[in-house]
Amino acid sequence: MKSVYEASSGLDAHMVLNLLEQRGISGRVEGEYLQGGIGELSAMGFVRVLVDDDDYVLSMQIIREWEAIQPPGEKPEPETSASMALRTFVAGVFVGALIMYWLLKVLAA
Repeated sequence: MKSVYEASSGLDAHMVLNLLEQRGISGRVEGEYLQGGIGELSAMGFVRVLVDDDDYVLSMQIIREWEAIQPPGEKPEPETSASMALRTFVAGVFVGALIMYWLLKVLAA
């Protein structure tokens, strides 16, 4: 099985899989439950649509045609790893500051 599409969510992956199934190509969605383990953070690259090796070329063509007709505002831009790292760093600093504040309050009492 080969990966033909990396989705931003399980819903997007199932939508693409349904598009392929309408054209007679069977496949499966892999990794959709990993997002729940990460929580609110974006899990780019974990949710993928897989098809048989024989259907790979036709699947890629169908997906390219579908992406070409999407309105400009509809296609989400993939989040870069630098952006994810920055968001994670800021969240870590905020949580660390809260813990330090709480510890200082507890120790001062």
